Amino acid sequence: MSAPAQRDAWDRSALAQAGLLLPSLLYRGAVRLRNGLYDRHLLKAAKLPWPVVAIGNLTVGGSGKTPITSYLAGALLARGFGVGIASRGYGRTGSDAVLVSDGRSVLAEAREAGDEPVLLARAHPRAAVAVAADRRSACRLLPDLPAPRALLLDDAFQHRAVARDLDLLLVDGEAPFGNGRILPFGPLREPISGVRRADALVVTRGDGACPPALRDALERHHPDAPIFHASIAPSRLERADGPPLPLDALRGRAVFALSGIARPDRFEADLVRLGARLAGTRRFPDHHLFDARDWDAVRRAAAASGPAMIVTTGKDRVRLPAAAASPEHPLVALAIEARFPADADLAPFVADRLTRIRA
Repeated sequence: MSAPAQRDAWDRSALAQAGLLLPSLLYRGAVRLRNGLYDRHLLKAAKLPWPVVAIGNLTVGGSGKTPITSYLAGALLARGFGVGIASRGYGRTGSDAVLVSDGRSVLAEAREAGDEPVLLARAHPRAAVAVAADRRSACRLLPDLPAPRALLLDDAFQHRAVARDLDLLLVDGEAPFGNGRILPFGPLREPISGVRRADALVVTRGDGACPPALRDALERHHPDAPIFHASIAPSRLERADGPPLPLDALRGRAVFALSGIARPDRFEADLVRLGARLAGTRRFPDHHLFDARDWDAVRRAAAASGPAMIVTTGKDRVRLPAAAASPEHPLVALAIEARFPADADLAPFVADRLTRIRA
């Protein structure tokens, strides 16, 4: 979604804006009070026994947090770190803390743990993953992995109850701050001035570069923070019953796009850029927990549009029923990954900071 389109998405009538004025003032006041108490150390952040890297953003919606978390998990595992991941687990049915993976096997499904934690656990079998609204409760479930260790807090820039050794703030290069207004009038979770809390800034979805106007804005709010640039791009097509397919398998194919994510337009645009022809689409709410009736409806819609393939996202694939596939309509998931320039990679920066903390 482009910046103008994202601004339009938050446009409301004068009557609707008047009705939201009081909730907006209360939300803004609560955010300001809470941040002020933490900034003045009147509220104490809990210190965990692991070095902590928090990954988050200022806005609601997808900005690449899960791909960046996955990228760092893989990079730190390759450097010999014992990696734990703690997440809130959006979209799950329960509220109890859940151990998703113990670093040897995946122990939970998306319905009880959330789609993103399960996706991360499957992508990195040697990483331990836990979910809880209170990340301290999630951390208590993690096994005692060998040192050096690193705990990645997914979507935790505003979760200030846990002290962090490194705060990474993601900024969407295409639509960084929406209309510049705080919820419920805009997508911001807190004022843009929150940028100052970050130890490093990661611009995503900017084709590996930072637009000049955005760089000026970031440097104005936080002139000392290093800025990294990540591209979030499709990498392969994953099948449940076989090895991955190359992206070229989409070229010239008619596909039915199935999604339940925050920005389905981006997913569908990726398919078109890869050469697929959209014969039909079906969009569900973000983090939707699919059941057998949903899948039957998708199959009927796909049959009516006559595509050769149903394509979904990686996060949606872990929420689909186990039997979601058929010979007449093969199901594949479009996997995406974060990439950094070789001469400006985020992983060495994070690994070096963690090593110095340990020393």
